[in-house]
Amino acid sequence: MKLYKAFFLFFLIVSCQNDIDDVIVDSDVTSTVLVEINKLRVTGCQCGEEYMPPVSPLVSNSILSKTAINQAHDMNVRNYFDHISPEGISPIQRAVYFGYTGTYVGEVIAKNYTNSVEVVAGWKNSPDHCKAMMDGIYIEMGAGKSGSIWVANFGK
Repeated sequence: MKLYKAFFLFFLIVSCQNDIDDVIVDSDVTSTVLVEINKLRVTGCQCGEEYMPPVSPLVSNSILSKTAINQAHDMNVRNYFDHISPEGISPIQRAVYFGYTGTYVGEVIAKNYTNSVEVVAGWKNSPDHCKAMMDGIYIEMGAGKSGSIWVANFGK
């Protein structure tokens, strides 16, 4: 009987340890990403072959942050990497679901960056992502991170 109890205790400890290793950490990274993107927006920047002139800085939006965190988490736990979910749900549909009432929503995604400075630099080096960050139509944003996946949502 003691051997059985020892085995059960060992199994329980190992099982709990595996659960700890599998914890997904989601983060609201809006404030740090916002600072880095606004540095580009207020000075203008080169997006591939096209120069994007200075535009107004973005402001934080809590609904867009929630939308970005949710999308990062979904991609992380379901192991996909796309602006459209496997069910066909787009960034604007996700934002509306969370209560966003704006008329425009854009999104940039990335993975395997360690901090906000690096991820924004990565987006800047991709012409399409850079143009999205520099688009003057957007006035607000939210950003989220889950595991190694980063998402920023822009809106108006």
